[in-house]
Amino acid sequence: MKPLIGITATLRLSELDGLPRSKHTLRTAYTEAVIAVGGAPVILPLATEETARATVSRLHGLILSGGADIPSEAFGAVPHPNCNYMPVERWKSECLWLRTAEELGVPVLGICLGMQVINVAGGGTLIQDLPTECPEAQPHAGPGIGVRHEVLVEKDSWLAAAPSLTIAVSSAHHQAVDRLAEGYRVTALAGDGIIEAIEYDGPQFIAGVQWHPERCLQEPNWLFEGFVKLAATSHKRTDNPIPDTRYPIPGVHRGD
Repeated sequence: MKPLIGITATLRLSELDGLPRSKHTLRTAYTEAVIAVGGAPVILPLATEETARATVSRLHGLILSGGADIPSEAFGAVPHPNCNYMPVERWKSECLWLRTAEELGVPVLGICLGMQVINVAGGGTLIQDLPTECPEAQPHAGPGIGVRHEVLVEKDSWLAAAPSLTIAVSSAHHQAVDRLAEGYRVTALAGDGIIEAIEYDGPQFIAGVQWHPERCLQEPNWLFEGFVKLAATSHKRTDNPIPDTRYPIPGVHRGD
């Protein structure tokens, strides 16, 4: 059986003639990347407590995908004029998928926004707009597959399985991790010092990368391959759930 890899979808709110016409969307590059390395992708809609647990209990791994910006109030910041904030429904859903995966011991990989979700849900904060808040930073976003730049990977990290500790990535983000969530460590940096990868420093596998590995399908995708293999062999742990206090955002706690 191929390992089942859940991938969270973007929520696009809309209506027509006063009736809701909202959609779940996901770039096909994500599913193509998972299929290419032997996984079976499962596109995940907005989560509820019941559906999240019923779904994640069947998954081997969870990918938090990219998308619009996390609402600034989630990490105690004022809105920034250069931000395009996601619907709060998606923010709560991403937190619920993440929390459920943690509770059930399912490995998690966050991509771009997904890494930021991991950090903010764990109590960290974000730089909301690199061009205006860190004007000295190198370009991290661009058209097409994004800006190509190098990142330096920490030797004692999961990412150290890369072909080299200095790797070229495709980057497309204007936000970045500021204060790191408790229990996490930085495992890759760009040349300008911007955090490009984080990993949970504990028994559960939770990692995030700020770049988009799914956008370079013509290259050997060691990152997706490594995650799918890890997910296929990982043992789910349900006897030591992480407390809900890691999720201080109103409306996403169990029982709300």
